[in-house]
Amino acid sequence: MGFSCWMFLFSVIATSNGILFPKDSPSRLVKDLNGVWHFRVDDSTSRNASFEEKWYSKPLAASGQVIKMPVPASFNDITSNSSIRDFVGWAWYERNFWVPSTWLDGKTRVVLRFESAHYHTIVWVNGVQVMEH
Repeated sequence: MGFSCWMFLFSVIATSNGILFPKDSPSRLVKDLNGVWHFRVDDSTSRNASFEEKWYSKPLAASGQVIKMPVPASFNDITSNSSIRDFVGWAWYERNFWVPSTWLDGKTRVVLRFESAHYHTIVWVNGVQVMEH
């Protein structure tokens, strides 16, 4: 089954046991989401157009131009474009990925693990908000 994840996440873990640092084992399968993601900043005057227009409910490219952004990395350090490098406001990351059908059995615990996130992060999976911190 395909999933779209908006915002920032590093790995998805399917486990039937307690949570430890992600490492493949007979009872735990790790899907690493590091790589190139779609990226866009909400540079609207209010810095809230992304929420008003519900960017989380559609492919990020449908909201405007996206650029490729490596994850993990800080967008402030990657781009030479000062309007992005010095940006303050909501930054959006999007990654499409597939999960094994065994993860959808209703018994498997699936965990999104973040190794780094901004002090205020919201995550959507398939247009549904799944966490905020």
